[in-house]
Amino acid sequence: MKYIAYCFLLSLFCHTVLSAEAEITDFIQPYEQNARLFFQQGQYEQAVQQWQQRLNTEKLSVPQKIDILSQLAQAYQAMGLSQKAIDALQQALTLANNDKLRLTALYVGLSDLALATRQERLARDYADRSLFNIPDNASQRLRATVLNNHANVLTVEAYYTDAIDIYTQSLHNAQQADDPILSIRILINRAHAYWKNTQIPQALDSLKLAYDTLNQFPSQYTKAFNLISIGELTQRILQTQKNPDGVTLAYNSLNTALSLAEQLKDNRLQSYAKGYLGQLYERENRLADAQKLTQQAIFFAQQSHIPEILYRWQWQLGRILAKQNQINDAIPTYRQAIAQLQPIRQEIAFGYRNTTQSFRDTISPLYFELADLLLQTAKTAENKKIWLDEARDTIEKLKTVELQDYFQDECVTNSQAKQRILDTGIPHTAVIYPILLNNRIEMLLSLPDGIQQFTIPFTQNALKDEVNEFRFELETRNTTDYLPYAQRLYNWLIRPLEAELQKQAINTLVLIPDGVLRTIPLATLHDGKQFLIERYAVVTTLGLTLTDPKPIDKKQLNVLLTGLSEGVQGYPALSNINQEINILKQLYGDKANILMNREFTVANFSNALNITPYNVVHIASHGQFNSDPQKTFLLTYDGRLDMNRLEKVIRLNNLRNEPMELLTLSACQTAVGDDQAALGLASIALKAGARSALATLWSIDDQATTQLIAEFYRQLQKEGMSKAKALQNAQLFMLKQEKYRHPAFWAAFLMIGNWL
Repeated sequence: MKYIAYCFLLSLFCHTVLSAEAEITDFIQPYEQNARLFFQQGQYEQAVQQWQQRLNTEKLSVPQKIDILSQLAQAYQAMGLSQKAIDALQQALTLANNDKLRLTALYVGLSDLALATRQERLARDYADRSLFNIPDNASQRLRATVLNNHANVLTVEAYYTDAIDIYTQSLHNAQQADDPILSIRILINRAHAYWKNTQIPQALDSLKLAYDTLNQFPSQYTKAFNLISIGELTQRILQTQKNPDGVTLAYNSLNTALSLAEQLKDNRLQSYAKGYLGQLYERENRLADAQKLTQQAIFFAQQSHIPEILYRWQWQLGRILAKQNQINDAIPTYRQAIAQLQPIRQEIAFGYRNTTQSFRDTISPLYFELADLLLQTAKTAENKKIWLDEARDTIEKLKTVELQDYFQDECVTNSQAKQRILDTGIPHTAVIYPILLNNRIEMLLSLPDGIQQFTIPFTQNALKDEVNEFRFELETRNTTDYLPYAQRLYNWLIRPLEAELQKQAINTLVLIPDGVLRTIPLATLHDGKQFLIERYAVVTTLGLTLTDPKPIDKKQLNVLLTGLSEGVQGYPALSNINQEINILKQLYGDKANILMNREFTVANFSNALNITPYNVVHIASHGQFNSDPQKTFLLTYDGRLDMNRLEKVIRLNNLRNEPMELLTLSACQTAVGDDQAALGLASIALKAGARSALATLWSIDDQATTQLIAEFYRQLQKEGMSKAKALQNAQLFMLKQEKYRHPAFWAAFLMIGNWL
């Protein structure tokens, strides 16, 4: 039932594949009726077994094989198994040859699956192919389906006005085909586009028309599902603008759906209808009614084993209990929701169509709401450490799944050490763990002798505005306008911790930033007399369990130096790169090999790492970090190294039995205010399989980069010098030069990951 959950929770682009395949399954023989019945009743595993058995055991014509593979794809998609669905459609595609009717339907299915897996470019490509291949004699139903999918792609691309026009054209075709179910789906999709285009009255009108059309239908599953879709989307619209007519529409849709579900004795439908009714009552502050309905929704979800919706109702119940100040009951309910979410999180994320919202917007509030309750409880609890540890662990789980979601890769965090750096008691080292809540910032400070809690009454939105302005001013070299921001942020984030840091003679701060705090170098915070970096070595790391704190073995170094000093692919020359690489070559002598300019190609870089297990890799080239990891890359002479390729060539292989010690990127950049791009930068070491990375938040002056990088590597060669201290000394070296004292010249460099 996962695909239905996706439609209700994450998008209204429902059943595109079903509509497309209806065009090519007119040829279905009676022997397929059992499988189709299983599918229509939500028994997808049984449907898959029947269709797979037919494929494996019977002699079928090519059209029959294509039709069964298409139906298999529907079932796999409904189960949340997107890759299996894609594989089935790709197999069907190889059989279709010049059958334009089937090719068109298959391209629509593949486009929808590409949207489901957030591959927008691929979705666009398949949508264009469906438009190109549609035959002249295609039915109105197929034309409506193709246009509906095309409009879905436009909506994801945020071309809302164009999407609305095409939905309207698609609706006309569906009405000409006398296909009311397809018409209703298009109306719901169009309402979603109207809403995203801030045309709230038009969105509600489109949903009302869909509701009125549905009321003419006899009682059936499809009617109930679409009524729930209407009720769910209407509630999302009500979040952005109150509307009494919208409340009535949501209530009527969900109540009618519930009546149908009870008539059909369908537990899934009852769970959805009761859960969304509970959500509506919660918004209307009818908390007792909301609690009762939500508890019933949980019961029906448990009866039918629907984990992808069970977590949502448990979350909803925890929220309702908290609003009634029943904290002792709310906390275990939140715990259950997170435990339920863990095994299914990837399917939910991969089925997510509305790419204008991030994972952080949709799922992370669950983790933060539980952490909030735990932190509140810690203030008055006898054993504060238990509650603080659990709050920190809750956010730590979020950081792990956020990374997996960013890279669309469940394995990205698996190869890292799971050691708790906060519990190792490293001398003279403090770990600062900010938790950004809506109405305050909680700072968890871990010192060699324990963990402490500091509460800062400052809203997340206010912090975001302050940080974004600070970052902008930091990059402006000819003014000191950054200084008031640096001092205010110091007073909010560091001043409350000062006494404890001094008391325990701390000299290294390990910061685990969250959200907007990822976008700035905290080393630049200023106490009115000096920068934070003048008192402490400062390190950034992704999380407690995503760091491998192990000292670098300086006697066993193999260094690969790569760079581009020439301008290529439209990027300007980096004139000082030759000097930078030559200095490093002199420092490391025969321990270093060089790939420069024409030699720094994707193939040569890969080959070098396949031949020698370099434990330090230095890349002096343009790099771009984006909120979309597919648009994140490092420039080579002949192309680009994306994160997947970088991971492939650097991670452990037959030659490498230990992770790379250090990956240095000396000319990369992220956009101001883009915390997802900063997440990509901060996770570069993790993704590449390196213990630590030295990278920049923004591009800086060539000469300044050369001096800072050279001094960092000189310092790193000293016995007992940690990577964090080496960077601190290099930045202090720059600060002592009047020409480079402005933070724009030195602050962009971050030490990420293992600091020892």
